[in-house]
Amino acid sequence: MIKGFRFKKNERGYSNKAFIFMRKTIIPATRYVFNPRITNRHNMPLTGPCFIYGNHSNYFDPFILNLGMVQEPTAGVMTRDQFHKTLPRIFMDSIGIVPTSKYVPEPGIIRSVIKMIEQRRMIVIFPEGGRRWDGKPKPLIETTLKLFWKMGIPVHPVQIHGSHLGWPRWADKYRRGSVELRFMNPLNASDYDDYDSFAKTCRELISFDEYYPPEDAYPKSCSKPAAGIQRFLYRCPDTGVNGAIYSPDGVHVYSRESALSYQMNVNSRLIGQDGETVSIIDLHEKINSMPMAFKRPETGVVLEKPGSQIYMVDDEHQLVKLDRAYVELFTNRLLISMGSQTFDLGLDEIRYISVEQNHKLTVTTSDLTLQIDLKGKSALQWQKYIDRLKMGEQPVKSL
Repeated sequence: MIKGFRFKKNERGYSNKAFIFMRKTIIPATRYVFNPRITNRHNMPLTGPCFIYGNHSNYFDPFILNLGMVQEPTAGVMTRDQFHKTLPRIFMDSIGIVPTSKYVPEPGIIRSVIKMIEQRRMIVIFPEGGRRWDGKPKPLIETTLKLFWKMGIPVHPVQIHGSHLGWPRWADKYRRGSVELRFMNPLNASDYDDYDSFAKTCRELISFDEYYPPEDAYPKSCSKPAAGIQRFLYRCPDTGVNGAIYSPDGVHVYSRESALSYQMNVNSRLIGQDGETVSIIDLHEKINSMPMAFKRPETGVVLEKPGSQIYMVDDEHQLVKLDRAYVELFTNRLLISMGSQTFDLGLDEIRYISVEQNHKLTVTTSDLTLQIDLKGKSALQWQKYIDRLKMGEQPVKSL
């Protein structure tokens, strides 16, 4: 019964009961964990119609944005992956959140947004299309900026400082601190001579590096800041060996293939035995600059993951659990072997690829969408390698 349950909504497109419940549960939890501070409160909208957009690094960013919205909730779009879970689907739907697929054009989303505007909603959209891994700005989705331009309603930029370091996408544990929610002056498309100048302003306002937030937005405490670092530092920066970085206690970081030895502080910096501070962003970029190497040169396998749980997104956008599979990435295809069933996807067939949560890889072709659970491996590495192979880069046999 609960699977198909939906709250009854008012003429504005949300449930008052669900809104009150979420204000009494999720918002206090958000306040406790991240202690958000609102600056430039005079720029914060309290009702719509309007767009609200900002940088996005943290699961809690939508709730942080709603901290001061005491009169009504924001509407918006959210990655469809969250709607595959019953309770999140019920509550997101109850306040007018519409599911969407990352980077995949969906004409129905535009119709949903137009309806939100007619309902005078505040509409939250994160135009980077997904959470940042390293805190650095990502390209904004052009269709989102064109939507801002064409709809003719105010656009409210918000800078969320401290969100990335407060809970890095790769990390298992959040950090206690104080996130700053900085509302900038609202933008109106009519104030600009052309789309290009408007879009440029939209980009510039959230184009900042979250690895270096304002001083008062740095985290203060975390018991295991390094837990999960292998998702981000997916190769040894000294030798290039995959899966060599690990943290046995969530504090110290080592490599199984070199003498690398650090202690991570709460600000996601690595401290060497000599007291030297090392940026994990610098190490990540060093890893990314290394040539890809074959896992098994004799068979052409670049990456592999045995025992991966496979899901398929059906025609109604529901996640259907299939079976466990042996997944292999070759230079020209992604091979998913599931007993007698095989998905042999040419890399040139893959139209869209994204990482859901921090361990699931979603690949979309013209015919199907599959989700691959890569727990124990780095989904970020798989995404980057597929992109590099699609661009024509060839792996080396050895480093």
